Amino acid sequence: MCYDYSYIRTMYIYQKKDWPKWKWDESTVNAQLLKVVAKQGHLLGRLSVLGFDSKEKTALETGVLDVLKNSEIEGEKLVESQVRSSIAKNLGLSYDEDELLKVSDTEGAVNIYIDSTRNYNKPIDSERLFDWHAALFPTGRSAGRRTEVAGYRTSKEPMQIVSGAMGKEQVHYEAPAAKEVAKMMKELIVYLNKRTAEHPFIKAAIAHLWFEVIHPFEDGNGRIGRALVDKILCEADASDLRFYSFSNAVLNNRKAYYNELNKASKGDLNISTWIVWFLDILCKSVEHSESIIHSADYKRRFWQRFSEELLNERQLKVIKKLLDGFDGNITSSKWTRMCKCTKMTATRDINGLMEKDILIKNEWGGRSTSYGLNDSF
Repeated sequence: MCYDYSYIRTMYIYQKKDWPKWKWDESTVNAQLLKVVAKQGHLLGRLSVLGFDSKEKTALETGVLDVLKNSEIEGEKLVESQVRSSIAKNLGLSYDEDELLKVSDTEGAVNIYIDSTRNYNKPIDSERLFDWHAALFPTGRSAGRRTEVAGYRTSKEPMQIVSGAMGKEQVHYEAPAAKEVAKMMKELIVYLNKRTAEHPFIKAAIAHLWFEVIHPFEDGNGRIGRALVDKILCEADASDLRFYSFSNAVLNNRKAYYNELNKASKGDLNISTWIVWFLDILCKSVEHSESIIHSADYKRRFWQRFSEELLNERQLKVIKKLLDGFDGNITSSKWTRMCKCTKMTATRDINGLMEKDILIKNEWGGRSTSYGLNDSF
């Protein structure tokens, strides 16, 4: 295909003669690929030993992390409890009905995550991408401004990524003109749906860069581009459950992420440096999952240890929140607010859990006595 780029002064990767014929140095890339594959194999092996229940719990925690961090990269903060309840429901796990009723902006982000992972074998087409985009902007607005929704951008104005004060803006990147987007996306979609010779991890790196270079939507390109990565990673794992979060690792390396995308978009079609960086981020995401697995296994052992204890609904509610990483320790006043009960009832509930060795009193003092889970089992 022939594209007209006479309107752009800076040379970008999509202006190269052989676009989009990607190249990379196999010896350089494969060295990093072997590291990721080894870590992935170790992670999946550990999960298989823990059993199906731990797999589901790990997938839940990873999903919550991925949805939260994918939005946070773009400066949008979702409510964790709502994300958790929404994903838990989709995975067929127990969830907090009260939190699920509050879901609003969270719902679109969760739906994209669920569709990209649970339906990873389903082909990508423009309509599916439009559905994802519409889920991100259900009101047709972004940051209070009207935005084109469920369709590729059409504005004749340049799509630019800029920084700096008004009048002193620095253009970091200018995407292809809107009239070129449909043709470019058609090429990318063909690539996404066909069987390729390269490893899925390498395919994910290429697909993500390719999508971000095109920047097909007026807004939401980063979140949808990372959802495409999730889909391809599910293909790599041959599983509709995610056990490591690409978005979390990106957020922890956000500045480097944008720098690498910027360099690659202005480089040539040999994208070895980008692929190696991408694989290093995958390594970090797999390593972080070790802590998620530990948490999931802790929950499994906890419920196994106390499975025969009779607990009321209030006690179960608080214990689940503590196991899910409740911020801080529990006090009787927090208990009354959380369970909407009297202080006398809260004290009775807490004492009952202490008698069962489920809660212990924290040693440090303070204005009020606090309690935590007994993890000595």
